Amino acid sequence: MSIFQFALQTAIYTKLSTDNELTVTLGAKVFDDIPEETAYPYVQIGEDVAGDWSTKDATGSEITVHLDVWSRYRGSLELKNIMDRIHTLLHDSSLSVTGTNFINMRFEFSDTIRDPDGITRHGVMRFRAIMLG
Repeated sequence: MSIFQFALQTAIYTKLSTDNELTVTLGAKVFDDIPEETAYPYVQIGEDVAGDWSTKDATGSEITVHLDVWSRYRGSLELKNIMDRIHTLLHDSSLSVTGTNFINMRFEFSDTIRDPDGITRHGVMRFRAIMLG
């Protein structure tokens, strides 16, 4: 049984990084690992947690994934616009996740934080995906 964590990450990356509104209009780059000296704003596909979601007839997994959004725009407008776009792209989306029957992805929560430097804003978003193998 595969729990499809990397397949889901790949699908999320593809969905976000190919969206013109997110990447061009809002200027957010999408990464797994942030290269040094990367200009703001950007989105990092963060940590995830997988659990069993099998049924009597099928093997399945539930994956909770965090997305981190980083901005140095004065005020929260840029950060929140990027987070809104990510919500639009992923909540109740129909992702194509290789090797599995993708059931759904749901938004769970978001949080915005001002980093100690007083300039950088950090948005955290969490989504939950269900897949059956």
